[in-house]
Amino acid sequence: MDKRDDNGQKEARRVWYAVQTFYCKEERLGQYFEEKGISYFIPMRHSERITPDGKKHRTLTPAIHNLLFVEKTFTEKEFLAKVEKCPIPFHLIRHRDTRKCYEIPDSEMLELRAICDPTYTGTLYVDTAMAEARPGQRVRVIRGQFAGLEGKLTQYKKSYYVVITVATIGVMLHIPKWYCEKIN
Repeated sequence: MDKRDDNGQKEARRVWYAVQTFYCKEERLGQYFEEKGISYFIPMRHSERITPDGKKHRTLTPAIHNLLFVEKTFTEKEFLAKVEKCPIPFHLIRHRDTRKCYEIPDSEMLELRAICDPTYTGTLYVDTAMAEARPGQRVRVIRGQFAGLEGKLTQYKKSYYVVITVATIGVMLHIPKWYCEKIN
């Protein structure tokens, strides 16, 4: 069924592009997109750095280097024209078969943004090949902060994780198996 706005018009489906950059320049590319009025998202995590004087500092760093997501508010041609003078090299991630840009529905991006919460410590980031190769059962999380999330329950290093894949990344969330129910 189509979604309609208050005026009865068909609502446009929000979509995101996956963008790859090089040499760990995802934050600089995000700043460039921001200057151009383009919404973006970079999965972040907390990491500790030790300064030369031996003090620990906790900072936010990209969880996956060279990857960010931009909201598709323009056609592919309009987007590329808008960022044509970008000094930072990047490319849109495309499907291998069709060569069309990999489009991520807004519902998946909302889920990805939630599971990439840097305050949650039980998250592992892997490539999609590793994530999809892990054996497991389709489940729905029924308890905790990720209730409603669907993915594949798998065991890794004696702990249970719910695996979600989006574009070129797999996100493994440490969630107790008794927080999940099987999906048939």
